[in-house]
Amino acid sequence: MSEPPPRTSREDRSRRNVGLALTRGFFGRCPNCGRGALFRGYLGVNPRCPACGEDLSAERADDAPAFITLLVVCFVAGAGVLFSDTASPQASLLMTALIWLIVTAGVSLLILPRIKGAVVGYQWALRMHGFGAGKR
Repeated sequence: MSEPPPRTSREDRSRRNVGLALTRGFFGRCPNCGRGALFRGYLGVNPRCPACGEDLSAERADDAPAFITLLVVCFVAGAGVLFSDTASPQASLLMTALIWLIVTAGVSLLILPRIKGAVVGYQWALRMHGFGAGKR
């Protein structure tokens, strides 16, 4: 058997902790240092970390955060509607729909930036879309 080829400097780059990057991104912190703010607004990602200067402009979250949010919220809201119908069958359909529409909108707005932060952290940890190109 032949031996594997020697590792090049590109392959020797230090591995990034995916779990830590996901957690930091989820909480809206820089996936590199965990101190700087990841977002400059509701969903706008800072081009550079204000604390460590890590380049975050390579993020390409696109529709993934919205899709994941939709999956989570629809699962929770669907289960909630079914449970509320079982728990209180005499409640009016209009009242049940209004309550769960408000819950759905609130939960969506609450978790969308967290999921986007986790997606950006995941991309950073795996060096996707230019994250870490030419570094380390």
